[in-house]
Amino acid sequence: MNGRLKHNAGKLVAAGVIVCGSAFVLHGYGWIPFWVFAAVIVLTFPPAVLALFLLWMADEGEGDIPFIGY
Repeated sequence: MNGRLKHNAGKLVAAGVIVCGSAFVLHGYGWIPFWVFAAVIVLTFPPAVLALFLLWMADEGEGDIPFIGY
């Protein structure tokens, strides 16, 4: 089960990095306004960070996932 969790967490991290990076580039070129850039970062960054913690903590063994805090 942890292997599947690790795979899904990796996908979520990759998606978050791509979306945040795209928003950064689009705002840098002036193609999207600041409020759109800020909304995308605020909505995308926290799930990506939590998924990154899960990716680091999800071991391939049968152990539990340690508590990572809020």
